[in-house]
Amino acid sequence: MKRSLARSLTYNWRLKLSALALAVLIWAVVSAEQVTSQWIPVRVDPVVRDPEFVVTAPAEPAVVSVQVTGPGRELWELAINRPTLVLSVRDVGERRTFGLDPSMVRIPQGLAVRVSDVRPSVVTLGLERLTSRMVPVRARIAGRSTQRYVVGEDLVILPAEVRVTGPADRLAVLEALTTRSFDVVPDDSTFSHEVVLDTAALDGLSFARTRVRVSGTVDRRVERTVGPIRVSAPDGLQAQPAEVTVRLSGPERALRRVFPGAVRAVVPRDSLPPALPLVGADARVVIEGLPAGMSATAVPDRVRVLPPGEASSPPPANPPPAARAPR
Repeated sequence: MKRSLARSLTYNWRLKLSALALAVLIWAVVSAEQVTSQWIPVRVDPVVRDPEFVVTAPAEPAVVSVQVTGPGRELWELAINRPTLVLSVRDVGERRTFGLDPSMVRIPQGLAVRVSDVRPSVVTLGLERLTSRMVPVRARIAGRSTQRYVVGEDLVILPAEVRVTGPADRLAVLEALTTRSFDVVPDDSTFSHEVVLDTAALDGLSFARTRVRVSGTVDRRVERTVGPIRVSAPDGLQAQPAEVTVRLSGPERALRRVFPGAVRAVVPRDSLPPALPLVGADARVVIEGLPAGMSATAVPDRVRVLPPGEASSPPPANPPPAARAPR
């Protein structure tokens, strides 16, 4: 019995296999041409046409279900090339919820399908009214340039302010715009460069312009040491050491005009305790009388401040022996 069944199944097996393959092919062709309906997920793509508003949060829900009707082969293609639902928003006013309809679904070109329904039919959008204001611009000079040059305080930025447009809450915390870091290339004692604003972290804002011109005076940075300079302590107090040398750094032309008598080394009163102990106290030395754009460091930069008359002098190298008492 079993042998007869096996013989009947394997008899003309090639012909039977061909018949099965043909049946599957006919089924596939018929299914591809058969019109049917199917629900597919579609992303909502909001496009705000109102120039006074901007999207601050995605649609809720961000994906909706769309009913599509068409031949099976077209629906297979649609499953691969998903459509989108374009929500065009105009005249926002106080609205934050918007209706959806089948005409908003963008079907890939060439597909003979029809959209008949969208669920849910309403979505919510996060929208905020745009505002604009003038924001000051600040120049950012590269560190290697500030090490080599001293830029004058007469720095000019044109325009000094740029109009920025965006959500009100973001503009409220925007104090200034900065340029991208740039190197100074002087032409004798001046420079003038067109530089780009740094807007990398300001997505969602728009700018009336993204370039400004920065100009100013510049001088080569040099160093020089002057001294010794006597340290001036307040209230008749005494400093040890009493003199320091001063290391100057600044623009070359201004540094040439500095002479030791114009530089003062002082100990500020607020750097000392209200009641100075007999052993004194350490305090920082501040350099005064410097031209603009110049820095200075005292060497040493701290001294010990003692009460009047408490300045110690070095002991003699060989102190005399103590006198013996008479017997």
